[in-house]
Amino acid sequence: MTPYSLENYEKYKTVKIRPVPLPNKNQDPSHGQFQYVQLSWRELEPARGEFRLEGIEEALRAALNPILVLMPDLPVWVKNDADDCFAALIRKVGSYIGSDRRLTAVLISTLSDSKEEWNAYIEAFDSQTMLAELQNDRLIQYVKEHSCGFGLLVRCSEANWIECCEAFAVQKLQHVWKSHPVVLHVTDLACGPNIRREALRWHASLSNVNTGLGYDLALRRLTYPETVSSHGSLPLRFWFANTGSSRIYRDFQICVQLRQGEVSYELPLHAATHTWLTGDHVHNEMVPLPDMSPGSYTLSIALYFEDRSYVALNIQNRQQNGYYETGSIQVEITHEDPLTNIWDTYYPEGYYPLEDPVVPEQE
Repeated sequence: MTPYSLENYEKYKTVKIRPVPLPNKNQDPSHGQFQYVQLSWRELEPARGEFRLEGIEEALRAALNPILVLMPDLPVWVKNDADDCFAALIRKVGSYIGSDRRLTAVLISTLSDSKEEWNAYIEAFDSQTMLAELQNDRLIQYVKEHSCGFGLLVRCSEANWIECCEAFAVQKLQHVWKSHPVVLHVTDLACGPNIRREALRWHASLSNVNTGLGYDLALRRLTYPETVSSHGSLPLRFWFANTGSSRIYRDFQICVQLRQGEVSYELPLHAATHTWLTGDHVHNEMVPLPDMSPGSYTLSIALYFEDRSYVALNIQNRQQNGYYETGSIQVEITHEDPLTNIWDTYYPEGYYPLEDPVVPEQE
């Protein structure tokens, strides 16, 4: 490749960051494992209309990626209409929890698989992720008919993994993972090879044992100019890769930080991260810059959830408060912004213009 090739042609000098993955990365159980929070009906409502829900918050805080299970064990006061009484409890617990983000999901557990109980879950936990058991075909058909989003709980072992595969196929559930999580409950003492293989095919995101599930996001490349103008434009070109088993189900946003000493600027981006599944993800954005003092700035990136916790990236770059340092950038004071429309005719990776070549006319 010569110095005059397209790969080396640049209308403006760019910085190309290619982070190195972490060596021998240990699986982080914080997003790959879950724990049940099982609450007894007898303890939650010892007498009719007398609810004791204070322990729910403590249970959620103590569990790792908690999945709520309401145990339908009959209190002594229940004589008739048990389904209706349990449905009332479901609505009460759902109202108490609300949209608490500490709760990962709610398993639809019922007394007798009645529609009254199903409706109670749909209405009470409309802002939470609900899980239906894979083998409960009546429930799955019901929530489909009512256009309710739902995830799956797959109870799997080396003895029944073929039946689980058949249930996915018969009920056409292969694409559930794209919008809601598939949760694996290994019923064997250890996760066998068949379970592990199929869990990856189902794109399971959580398991009751550490099986290496969940997302694994890394920054493969970041391209940006060496020099930009104060109050001008900052062209950014990202290439991320999720090599994990599932997508990230919580909403998150890409942020860029420019720091010079004690002065820093945080620039939220507009990436459609809610559409990111597994595999490669490219995002290009022309970011408007504020008025900034000239000089050299450190450019860092972060992926923040709504509660300001951050997505851990599989890269070796130094990280602080969720921000990974990627490089430096020079800010200058200019009379005009030379980068405003630069992408109309030029790709910094070497392929340009934007349009594909025209097919030559046939003689």
